[in-house]
Parts: sequence; C-alpha cells; structure tokens
Amino acid sequence: MTETTPDEVATPAAQADPPIVERVTMRGIATVFCATMCTAMFAFTWNSVSVALPYMKGTFSATTDQIAWVIIAYVIGASMVTGCVGWLSARFGRKQLFLFSIVGFIITLVGCGMATSLWEEVFWRFAQGVVAAPMVPIGQSIAVSAFPRERHGQAISLWALGFVSANVIAPVLGGILIDDWGWQWIFFFSIPAGVIGLIMSWFLVPWTPPEKKPMEWLGFLSLVIGVGALQLMLARGERLDWFSSGEIIVETVIALGALYIFIVHTITGKNTFIDGSLFRNRNFAMGQTFIFFIGAVMFLPLILLPLLLQQIGGYPALETGYLMLPRGLGSICGLTLMAFLRDRIDPRPLLFLGILGIAWPAWDMGHWTTEVRPWDVSYTTFIQGVAAGFIWAPLNTLTLSRLNQRVQDQGFALFYLIFDVGSAIGIAAVIGLQTRYSQINHSELNEFVSPFNELLRYPQFSNAWDTGSIAGLAALQGEIGRQASMIGFNNAFMTIAVVMVVLLPFVFFFRNPKYYD
Repeated sequence: MTETTPDEVATPAAQADPPIVERVTMRGIATVFCATMCTAMFAFTWNSVSVALPYMKGTFSATTDQIAWVIIAYVIGASMVTGCVGWLSARFGRKQLFLFSIVGFIITLVGCGMATSLWEEVFWRFAQGVVAAPMVPIGQSIAVSAFPRERHGQAISLWALGFVSANVIAPVLGGILIDDWGWQWIFFFSIPAGVIGLIMSWFLVPWTPPEKKPMEWLGFLSLVIGVGALQLMLARGERLDWFSSGEIIVETVIALGALYIFIVHTITGKNTFIDGSLFRNRNFAMGQTFIFFIGAVMFLPLILLPLLLQQIGGYPALETGYLMLPRGLGSICGLTLMAFLRDRIDPRPLLFLGILGIAWPAWDMGHWTTEVRPWDVSYTTFIQGVAAGFIWAPLNTLTLSRLNQRVQDQGFALFYLIFDVGSAIGIAAVIGLQTRYSQINHSELNEFVSPFNELLRYPQFSNAWDTGSIAGLAALQGEIGRQASMIGFNNAFMTIAVVMVVLLPFVFFFRNPKYYD
C-alpha cells in the first residue's frame, strides 16, 4: 500500500501514461549559472575571512577573543534569519528577496572592506550575515526550479559543484589577495561578481508575486531568539569554560526555552510561522535528522586536520593548505559524477556509499600516530571529498526534490538552518572532546614518568629524555604533550566514524522520490 501525504499526491493518469520528459533550456542553464555564481560569491567571502583574521587582528590591535567576533557576529546574524527565509520569500517574492540579498551583500562587502575599527567591522559582518542568509537556500531553490522536475538532481549537483569549488579556491586565492593587496580585498574582490549576478538575476529569475501573508509573531520571535541565543552560546562556550560561566547558563536557558516554545507551537498551532505540513512528509523529516548529524561531523576534519598537521606533524601553514586541497578536488569529482548519475539511479545507495566514504577514512585517521605522512592525509581527505559529493547531492534529492511548491522555500531554509545548528553543535562538542581527552591522557601518561620506570633507563630513551636534567624533563614533557594531544585527535576522528556508521541503517527509511509524484 502506497503512503501519501499532503505534499505527495499520485494521479492515476501519471501512473497510466508514460512521463513526458521536458528538455533543459538555455535560459534554465543560464539561471542555474547565475544562482551558482551568487552563492559561490557568498562561499568565497565566508572562507576567506578565516584566512584574514590574523591580519585583521593586527590592523585593529585586537586580542584573539575580540577578533573572533568577526566570525561570531556573522554566524549569529545569518542563523537568526535563515529560518525566516521561507516566510520572507512568500511575503515579498522569491526573486525580490534574492535581489535584495545580493544588493545588501554588495553594500556590506564595501562596509567590511572600509571599516576602520573592530566594532565597525563587527557591525558590518553582522549586517552581512543578516542580508546574506537567503542567498544559499534561495539560490539553490532558484537553480532547482530552473530545470524540469526529473532533472532537479542534476541542477542541485551543478549548483553544489560551483558552491564547493568556491570553497576550495577561497583559502588559496584569499591568501594571494591578502599578501598582494591587503585583507580588505577579500571583500572588494567579490563586488564585480555581485554586480554581474544582480544583473543576470534581474533578467533571468522569474518574478514571483508576493502573498499577503501576516506575520505570526510567536513563531517568528521564538525561532529568532532561540537560534540566536544558541549560536552565541556555542560560539562563546569554549572561551568561557562552558557552564562555569553565568553568561553561558543564561544563553542556554533562553535558547532552550525559546526553541521549546517554537517547536510546540509549530506542532500544535494553526497558520504557524513554519508550515507544520512539512514534517508530515517522511523524507523531509528524515532529511532534517540526517543533515543535523551530517552537519555535526562531516566537515570536522577540515577544522581538526590543520591543527593536527601544524601542532603535531610540524607542517608549515602553506604545506598544510596544500595537503587540504585533495578534499576539495575530491568533492568536485564526486559532485561532477553525481551530476550524471543522480537522476538515473536510486539516490539511497549513493547516500549509503557517501556516508561509508566519510566513516572509513575517519576510522583510519583514528589510528594515526604522531608521524603523519603526507600520503596518509592526501588519500583520506580525497576519499572524504568524493564521499561529501555522494552525500550532499542525494540527500538534497531525497529531502527536498518532491516538496510542494508552496512550501519549497521554507523547506530549503530549514534544511540549511538545521545544517548550521548541527555544525555549530558538532564543532563545539568535538573540539571540547579533543581538549578534554588531551588533558586526561596527559595526566595518565605523566604517571609513567618515574625513576622506577625501566624504559627510561634504556640508552635510546635516556639520552633524549634525561630525567636528571631540566632540559631532559622539558623534552619528555613536550613529547607527552604531543602524544596526549594525538590521542585526543584519534578519539575525535573515531567519534566521526561511529556517528556516520550509526546513520547507515536509516538510509533506507527514505522513500525513493521517483515513486511518489
């Protein structure tokens, strides 16, 4: 018996007659290119800022904790608005919102590049997060709508290919711009692309009539306050030692209370800010669970590996950057392959392979020693890059490709909101786990430093770690610190592998989207 929902309706005519295959038009291809370029501009700016932070720190004479607000302000602004994109799109029109977002992004690029003080920079970054939030979900929604329904998977793959490519080249190109022109040019560089994207969007993106949709204030305010407080808590928690800080406790209580009100109100209320019918679509509900956990762990190696390579492996920053390139190249290969495969076969086995392709290298990383070889890093990150393409494209198809047009923009916005929340929680949890286990392992390894330990009397050890001299003890403590930190990294990578393996059996709880038109 076939299960149906309000967003999944099959007609007898569709079952009896062979489907009419629509062709992709040149206008559709140009529209996908336009949406991809605009979201790639967003991705380039986001990734370049992290490279520029040390230079901005010097310009503004800021501490590490202060300069972190350049990132924190943007994340909070974007998170607070992302969940509202669906309502904004319905109220003002998809094209109108996209054009507003591009114009606002260009203005904030100028403001960020011309800022003369830290707090001026933080203000413009917060504003940039607010106005840029619709660019990714609306950009993907525009790309999907530009292709016929049976080619939606191909549209998503092409859009994601451009988006990921911008992420790959951003650190390298950003570094060149900073060295030659200064950190301000990571913002100015994107302005021409923004102007071209604005002109193309004006002519290519279909105009959508706005709806007279009243604001549902309880749902809106509880979502914005809850997500904003949660992101602030996660961003500040590590610096303030988590729940030993009164600020973190207050932010946690506000976040949990507001999100509880939002969830209960959305489930039980009528005409709510987020359409509750979305969650009666089984694939969409499953997809939100998947994207939360995938967001929490899939991109953690991008954060952990540079720390491991520089702090333990002793690799310089430039070589570390080159060792991270294979993941980006793998992602491009995976997404290119998905552009040809995804509309031809069931996406569930592809998603299964993608999750396995993240878990297996992570398990291998969990067995690394302090002698990390370039080949170890290159092949594991390349496999994970290919796997990321195998995850991203099929999961988008399974979760979003059969949403009703009426709630499509809300679905895309929630998808990225849950991804952002999962990423923030995952980063905070795994970095905290790595730090905690490093401290525990350091303490346990210190117990073996004793005059009664026979191993320390062997010539190969006693020459390097002479426990009778200050220099020898310092060298021994340095090695204990490296080993303890390495075990912490191993545990973090093992956690990634375990989370991904746990998701594997649930892949086939999704329904194949081809069979519920």
